[in-house]
Amino acid sequence: MAAAAALKAKVSPGDTVFIATGAGVAPNLPLGETDGPVGAAALAVALVKGLQTKVVFVTEDAHLPPVAAAVELINAKLADWAVHHPAVHIDRIGVETFPIGLNAGQTRSRELVETYKPSAVVFVERDGPNVEGHFHGVRGDCRDPLTVGYVYLLAYHAAEAGILTIGIGDGGNEVGFGAVRESIRDVLPLRGRSQAGHASGVVTVVPTDVTVSAAVSNWGACSVAAALAVLLGDAELLHDKDTEHQLIAVTVAAGARDGATSKQTMVVDGIDFVGHLAFVTLLKTVASISIRTAKAR
Repeated sequence: MAAAAALKAKVSPGDTVFIATGAGVAPNLPLGETDGPVGAAALAVALVKGLQTKVVFVTEDAHLPPVAAAVELINAKLADWAVHHPAVHIDRIGVETFPIGLNAGQTRSRELVETYKPSAVVFVERDGPNVEGHFHGVRGDCRDPLTVGYVYLLAYHAAEAGILTIGIGDGGNEVGFGAVRESIRDVLPLRGRSQAGHASGVVTVVPTDVTVSAAVSNWGACSVAAALAVLLGDAELLHDKDTEHQLIAVTVAAGARDGATSKQTMVVDGIDFVGHLAFVTLLKTVASISIRTAKAR
């Protein structure tokens, strides 16, 4: 709710919002994982419908196929929705990519912020470095910095420009958790220890204005979308199980893999797609009741 309230307060119709997503490296996750793009897509739909924003996805080059597949699906759904809402202007959701490496990332990050001048930058399951500057998976595996896109730099360049930043993650290694890093280390597997021996562990040093922690990052993003629907009193913003199923399917077909098993299957963070459909259904039910109750008062 804090993230949704911040978006509602900071973002006006016609403004641009960046959603940065995509996580994982070769060989286990060469095109990224199923956690991230799916929830990012659900949040993007809520932003477009509810706040009439322009949404641009930002992902590193390697993760483009699954992200582009999710964006293509929701652009088609938004086009269908717009036919029945002719008074509402919507823009197609775009995608920008990020190169590998720190120096190229610095240039790209500043270029994107200066070109689009976003009102908010939201990170969904996007790795950030630890104190020593190294990227990790939640289990402590250290990722070669020469194989990673430095998308997290958007958080710092946005902060310099006074732009709202929101981090959504599930393991402490994602952008946003730098704001609470000391308080979460003890609850992580192996106390967040780095398998490469880095003293600061897996928890990122990169903070955001609002940090959303969820059991699965997709769930966190869907929950922010649902909270925005409640704040705006608009049930049409709510994600449904059919869209969830379609989003998982298209990202898997495009090469995304389950982050827990590294298998290209209809699983997100080790949870079969049926569980995710159930979560989305429960979330939609709770939010719908909240909206109806508020309107009845």
